[in-house]
Amino acid sequence: MESEPRAPASGSHARSDDRTKGFFVGFDYSADALREIDVFFRKSGKLIVALKVREILGQELARNLA
Repeated sequence: MESEPRAPASGSHARSDDRTKGFFVGFDYSADALREIDVFFRKSGKLIVALKVREILGQELARNLA
């Protein structure tokens, strides 16, 4: 049985370069996931924006209807 791909723990990819902002895209985020994103920001000063697919599609739909 294959496991689902997982994001690297503690945002290790964000630490590997000079970027100050990154994005996670998912269907939803648990309170624990949002807390870990906050902890990462406090420790590193690097921001991770947690986007939901619903938010992305909602903006796209709104643009198409305008």
